Amino acid sequence: MTTVLLVRHADIDLPPSSDDPPLNEPGRHRAELLARIMAEAGVTAIVTSVFRRTKQTAQPLASRTQLHPVVAGPGLADEIRSGSLGEVVLVVGHSNTVPPLVGELGGTPSPIGEREFDNLFVVTVDAGGVRLKYGEREP
Repeated sequence: MTTVLLVRHADIDLPPSSDDPPLNEPGRHRAELLARIMAEAGVTAIVTSVFRRTKQTAQPLASRTQLHPVVAGPGLADEIRSGSLGEVVLVVGHSNTVPPLVGELGGTPSPIGEREFDNLFVVTVDAGGVRLKYGEREP
């Protein structure tokens, strides 16, 4: 059975200053918090998008676990289901990629607002999932 932990990248300045904005200070803090929370979760793979903000969100956990994040390709849900990424997969995506992936994996997708950076979705593949929060919500 595979458990997938899905988060949107951590905080960025809004409106974004570019197509590939970096994390801001609260975002760097949130990424560190995510690493502390996930350090003991037995994460076997970290998946990001090609964008800097997802890679920066994953980096603290990657450093702690010595895992090398991989960039998501087409068919990520099928790859996760195959078990090739291991039993506990962290996916760092975007407000428009995380909810659809939650649904593809058998969870109940729910929208992520533009200013929401604190969602943590936990999905047991094809068995459902829950939506949690981590860190403080930006005003």
